[in-house]
Amino acid sequence: MTVDGERAESVASNQSGKRSGKKRLNIVIQCAASGDTSRLLECFANEEDPYHDRVESQLNSADEEGRSPVEIAVTENQIEMLKLLQEKGSGLDTRNSMSARTPLDMACILGRNEALKALLAGGADANNSTKRGYTAIHHAAAWGRMDCLKTLVKYGASLTIKTKHGERARDTALRYKHEDCSFFLDWSEARRGLVSILQETKETIEDPQKLQGRLAKDEKMTGLNVCGEKQEWLDSNPNASIEDFHKQEEDLRTSLEAILVKLSEPPPEKPHRR
Repeated sequence: MTVDGERAESVASNQSGKRSGKKRLNIVIQCAASGDTSRLLECFANEEDPYHDRVESQLNSADEEGRSPVEIAVTENQIEMLKLLQEKGSGLDTRNSMSARTPLDMACILGRNEALKALLAGGADANNSTKRGYTAIHHAAAWGRMDCLKTLVKYGASLTIKTKHGERARDTALRYKHEDCSFFLDWSEARRGLVSILQETKETIEDPQKLQGRLAKDEKMTGLNVCGEKQEWLDSNPNASIEDFHKQEEDLRTSLEAILVKLSEPPPEKPHRR
């Protein structure tokens, strides 16, 4: 196990140690910790169940460590329970009142990539930050969780959010000597820059409401053709370098310079009707 892996497991085991000998607060927390989806479903479905009347109100409760049922499910790596809690209405972005961490933060710290995917697919906020400005991607970078970084990037997590100390996730990765993670984040930012201008230009040209008559027909065709060529290049070069992305973006901006200038201008005024 790596040093970071040992640190992360220490976080989880310390929490479990604190809970040993203490009584669980309620049935939802008990089920979240054990992954007993059948028992939780029974509480909801069976009106004769002793917990039926209160189970719904306990979906967003907290245990003695300040953890929500969702955070507990993430910590214990109970994926099906996590999905069930989400389905029943548990909050995915609840911040622990004691540690100030969200379930996303814990998923990244512990390397629970499947839990991370479930949270993001369920609508958890990838850019939810602490008072000091740390987001899930900062935590993944600090702990060297490459799989989690790839998932966060796929779901559109910001690569440029800075902490109160002005540190982006790629800087956090370098501070903890995770050069591979820092490189991946730089690579992702370069690729995202090219993708962003491609999508924005194409969507504007194809949407009459956004275009508002600022381009002639031949200009629209030219713009779409250039965007199509760059998209083909992207699809054909999944392993392109950071320099390649920058060069392609520069080439795209040069090819579309006249069109981009027109798109940045106010739309032409419509003639007044008499």
